[in-house]
Amino acid sequence: MNLFYKNDINKKNMYEELFQVKSNNIAPSKGRILIASPLLSDYHFSRTVVLMVNHEENGDMGVVLNKDFRYHVSLNELVPELKDMPSIPVYKGGPVGRDTMFFIHDIEEIKDSLSLGNGLFMNGDFNQMIQYIKSGNPIMERARFYLGYAGWEENQLQSEIEENSWIVSELSKERFFKESYKDLWTNTLNDMGEPYRTWAQYPSIPSLN
Repeated sequence: MNLFYKNDINKKNMYEELFQVKSNNIAPSKGRILIASPLLSDYHFSRTVVLMVNHEENGDMGVVLNKDFRYHVSLNELVPELKDMPSIPVYKGGPVGRDTMFFIHDIEEIKDSLSLGNGLFMNGDFNQMIQYIKSGNPIMERARFYLGYAGWEENQLQSEIEENSWIVSELSKERFFKESYKDLWTNTLNDMGEPYRTWAQYPSIPSLN
């Protein structure tokens, strides 16, 4: 075995023993969030925070809240009516259905919205949302837009939780809308106190430490 590779493995094992990351065994449900374990290295889900939209026996669905596209996408590009409005970012909601738009908001007036609890809603009358934006209402503090979603087959998510890949928690609406999406993973772990605050310090690339 290559010496440098062996050292990387040893260092990773050392960090795993030090941080002792374990799932908190809380059941996922609509409106709760999944916080990726710092040891989860999957390209699509590393250091993600996923808002659960659907939790059923035959599968689960959620929207990743804190990932952007490599080449930034704006709602203005997708909706010609908004071309002259201030830029509204669209984030990467997950690896499935990248041609499907989702929006998370706290605007109760949007018809047919799905309540997620904690004052948050998903989707609803998209035309009404566009008119809300065009009327000059504040949007960055009220809504986030996503393309794609995360999906799990029957029992898949539960298995991943048992493998300590996810920690289940609640989402602060104020933190979600007022702080940078880039800080959401660290901040949601910090909100949970110890030992989660310590886990948030786990290095992204252990071999560089």
